[in-house]
Amino acid sequence: MTALLKSTDVRCRIEEDLKEQATAVLSACGLSLSDAMRLFLRQVVETRGLPFEVKAPSEKTARALAQAREIRSRFDSIDELFEDLDGKEARKTGKSKARPVAEENGVHA
Repeated sequence: MTALLKSTDVRCRIEEDLKEQATAVLSACGLSLSDAMRLFLRQVVETRGLPFEVKAPSEKTARALAQAREIRSRFDSIDELFEDLDGKEARKTGKSKARPVAEENGVHA
């Protein structure tokens, strides 16, 4: 039997803690994270879908997701969101946590 060449990478960003926990569980099963991903993807192909049941979120979770989408839709970038948050913080305390852009770049007036 000819060995299959692994010729492509799959990358995803996850929380560091999740990766560490999953790696520990998989290691106890004798699998690497890459082995587990290959198994998962083979099962996706075999079952023509996710190899486990996916349930709809609870009502509370659905409301939180809708609220997050609504907040995100008000801003064109994460920078705009933080600028808005900094502005609200400044109004509450009378101070702004944001430094002027020139100061961030090493230019002092």
